[in-house]
Amino acid sequence: MEKRKRTRVPAHFKVSVWIGAKEIRTETQNISLTGIHCAPDHRINQGEDCRVVMALNKDVKITLEGRVLRAGPEETVISFLSIDTESFFHLKRLLQFNAENADMIEEELSNPAFK
Repeated sequence: MEKRKRTRVPAHFKVSVWIGAKEIRTETQNISLTGIHCAPDHRINQGEDCRVVMALNKDVKITLEGRVLRAGPEETVISFLSIDTESFFHLKRLLQFNAENADMIEEELSNPAFK
């Protein structure tokens, strides 16, 4: 049974994952309103807090704070902890643009992701 409350959208973007002062460059596999699934990297460990920066173009970046939920040879999964208003706007638009059903993304915003 599917437990996800947020639509995951396939999207391949270059991202920088900052753990302290260490920058790790990787690529997204899919994105939701609450997290990101990235290509694996042995330098990223489960439980670490991080900053994720995704440059959509030279002027637009999505920056958020997160925590690594899973890190292994197959995947890296980061849960979002906080995001500023401007980055959230860009994240929402990115998801709507890439989703099969853009209205579903808007609908998800009216339902709490966490209990």
